[in-house]
Amino acid sequence: MSAALHDHHSLDNQTTKVEHNNYDLEAGNGVNMAGGAPLGRQISVQLTNEQYERLFLNPGGQKSKGDAAKRFGNPTPLGIASFLLCLTPFSCELMGWAGTTTNAAATTVGAYYFIGGIGLYLSGLLEWIIGNTFPATVFMVFGAFWLAFGFLLQPTQGIAAALGASSVDYNAGIALYLVWWGLLVLIFLIASLRTNVVFVALFTFLDITFWLLVTLYLDIAQAKTAHLATLMKAAGATGFLTCICGWYLLVVLVFGSTGIPLALPVGDLSNFMSPRRKDA
Repeated sequence: MSAALHDHHSLDNQTTKVEHNNYDLEAGNGVNMAGGAPLGRQISVQLTNEQYERLFLNPGGQKSKGDAAKRFGNPTPLGIASFLLCLTPFSCELMGWAGTTTNAAATTVGAYYFIGGIGLYLSGLLEWIIGNTFPATVFMVFGAFWLAFGFLLQPTQGIAAALGASSVDYNAGIALYLVWWGLLVLIFLIASLRTNVVFVALFTFLDITFWLLVTLYLDIAQAKTAHLATLMKAAGATGFLTCICGWYLLVVLVFGSTGIPLALPVGDLSNFMSPRRKDA
């Protein structure tokens, strides 16, 4: 179910320089020699705001300050992949593919912990290190979500057994918890209006998924069974649409990182709602 701090610049007038030192291995592995001058060559690649935003998913194409973005790779594909490898199977289970029910989610608890939790936390931390506040926040928050969700579903915790899987406390409690996730994703959706169209679509479908799950759990708590199957499949379908956007974005990011000449459109929004610049 593939970013940046904080000066606002014009797309036409500003670029970011990404530098890599490629030293001659036969001439000393980049060690300073010949009077302290490094033997090697420096390659500079100019990235426009749009290109930077495509790779880092940071609102408005704002670029990282300092040298961190030059020294480290792009952690964004790791975060997107970690999220997708949890949400995609869960969405399929909600839709009942291959005869599954929601009980099948217990088989992917390990993925929620080690892929969703650790993978998203790690990518979020790396985004924070290179100064990309928005994706760092999104990845780390959803890392916490998958850890908490895995804990809830883990059979050895016995949470559902203790409260009763059909009880008011269990289902209404989950519904109230998901309400605030729906609100948080709405905030992320608004913030993503300065990234790209694919990211906006991803958050739109994801927010709908959360609100459908809220309705589903409230109906279970109130013993309203008439539309449970429909709500479950609808939540799975919108979750799967979220994943389609995510997989597309992951392809764009991974292909872009390896230089594959396949410029898939994402619908750049880096100049949308640009802040007004004060006259000097």
